[in-house]
Amino acid sequence: MGRNIVIAVLVVALISTGYWGYLEHKDKNVISTNAENNYQQAYHNLTYYVDNIHDHLGTTLGTSSKDLAAPELTEVWRMASLARGEIGQLPVTLLPFNKTQEFLSNLGKFSFQTAIKSNNGKLSDDEYKQLQNLYNQSEEIETDLRQVQKTIVDNHLKWMDVEVALASQKQPNDNQVIDGLKAVNQKVEGFQNEWGPAIARSNLDELSELNKLDGPTISKEQAGEAVKNFLNIKKAQVQVRQLGKGSGYKAYNVTINQKASPIVASVTQKGGDVVSFIKHRDVGSNKLSLNDAVDKANKFLKSHGFNNMKVTKTDQYNNVGVLTYVLSKGDVFLYPSSIRIKVALDNGEVLGFDDKEYLVHKDNRLKSYKPKIKAAEAEKGLSQNLDIKTTDLAVYENELGEEVLCYSFLGTRDKDTYRVFVNANTGQQEKVELLTA
Repeated sequence: MGRNIVIAVLVVALISTGYWGYLEHKDKNVISTNAENNYQQAYHNLTYYVDNIHDHLGTTLGTSSKDLAAPELTEVWRMASLARGEIGQLPVTLLPFNKTQEFLSNLGKFSFQTAIKSNNGKLSDDEYKQLQNLYNQSEEIETDLRQVQKTIVDNHLKWMDVEVALASQKQPNDNQVIDGLKAVNQKVEGFQNEWGPAIARSNLDELSELNKLDGPTISKEQAGEAVKNFLNIKKAQVQVRQLGKGSGYKAYNVTINQKASPIVASVTQKGGDVVSFIKHRDVGSNKLSLNDAVDKANKFLKSHGFNNMKVTKTDQYNNVGVLTYVLSKGDVFLYPSSIRIKVALDNGEVLGFDDKEYLVHKDNRLKSYKPKIKAAEAEKGLSQNLDIKTTDLAVYENELGEEVLCYSFLGTRDKDTYRVFVNANTGQQEKVELLTA
């Protein structure tokens, strides 16, 4: 009798263990599939944007009129920015892909600068020559990216395998995706372009400021502890690896394995600052408003020592609130010192955090800012259709990476809300943002 009971208990335990293993395997498969789909979509978008860059550069070369070229060049700038964003979604932080990112950054800045510069209404000979070079170079990148994409499709390759190969730090020679992207990066490195100092100051140069943060250089073990402490996690399985050259700064990638909700974070080697983290989980239906999300994010920031942060933009995507905060110094808003936070609208949990810009632009907190013109004079150039609600002083970073003191006007037109940055020294409009629709 007793023996039968023991056997029955063991059978139940075996079935329970098997079922638990099945559920865990199923959860991992769901996470893996979602990640693979995201990687595939990001690469598809990257190739699409580079295709468009090539097309718009070609259209620009068909005209010598600055009026006709400006819209095309503005579109090149926009597409270059979007392409860089898609690279950020791929598992290439451990792979030298920095030259490709730098090329897209410089290409965007050059296009924007050329579009807004006045040169007797025509493209100069030097600008035309540079655009011809960029047209040819973008075609080479387009062709190589398409070849990598064809290799992936023809051989049924997975981006998750790339991530595993890179994470293992073995980087096998037979990984065709890794080899293809390395080849693209090496080709871009050989391009010859005269960018000029203002344009050549790339985002990767900016990120190198993270290597100058205060504090000691930390180990992998300390990086894992830094993330656990930041997120108030007591016990968890942690994997830590070093970011590659493509990241632009020295840091560790930390993965915290939690059932159905893994966390991936970046921590600087110098100082051990958490630069970003994202928690992967399915978000249920909305139970909270964006105002509730702001309250949750405010508490999160204060609990981590981020004071004087003001929310300047709120968006909502797939039941998640995406909030942008900037630092306020007295009566001046320092837009380059920004932090982005994602909050789940089902329970208010913080799912994402990124303070790279806040850490990079620490020096602007030491400066003093005084406008040369008054707000009333700056407001004269605004559209008469805008109903101005608030006016603030703000430091804004333009497309060339230059910090400019502006008046920030928040206004409405019909159901839309706009923020307009007007240079506080010259009265020139720097940027217009549509905040809500």
